[in-house]
Amino acid sequence: MTINEIIVMQLQIAQGAALRNLDGVSHEESVVRPASGANDTNWIVGHMIAVRNRVLPAVGESPVWDEAHIAPYVTTSTDDITGRMPFDELRAALAATHERLTAAIARLDDAAFAQKSTFSPGNNPEETVQSLLTSIVVHESYHAGQIGVLRREMGKDGAIAIPAGVVNPAAAPRGTAIDTREDM
Repeated sequence: MTINEIIVMQLQIAQGAALRNLDGVSHEESVVRPASGANDTNWIVGHMIAVRNRVLPAVGESPVWDEAHIAPYVTTSTDDITGRMPFDELRAALAATHERLTAAIARLDDAAFAQKSTFSPGNNPEETVQSLLTSIVVHESYHAGQIGVLRREMGKDGAIAIPAGVVNPAAAPRGTAIDTREDM
């Protein structure tokens, strides 16, 4: 596998997990902040989109949203939901940014991966496109898991089940309940 294929596959797994965990979540449920003070689902999804939006130019793509749309999602979340996007619009933007990002990654060559990135979440002056993308995989996976926990806090059943008899979920065959990859 190429680095492109690996990163795209990892992002597809994270996207699949996020989408499964978002299934059946309403806008009203998405803006309820957990009693623990954790981020609400609307903010997490918007934050994922905002970060992707800033990564897109680093891989030669245009952002999906302008700065006004991402503003509520790049600062620390609060109970104030003013400016938050309707959840259906967030879902559409989550899909659009994923499609745009994975298509761009698939086209990158070794020289593009080695280039200095135009964006670095940690303000690393040495950030390359490859180091940025590997960090984004972790970011996406972390937030997809957060959404799963929030789903349970909403009183919903877990969306990703490990099939009976599977000892190593990472080795589950494609198409089983644990496999969250979208078709590549």
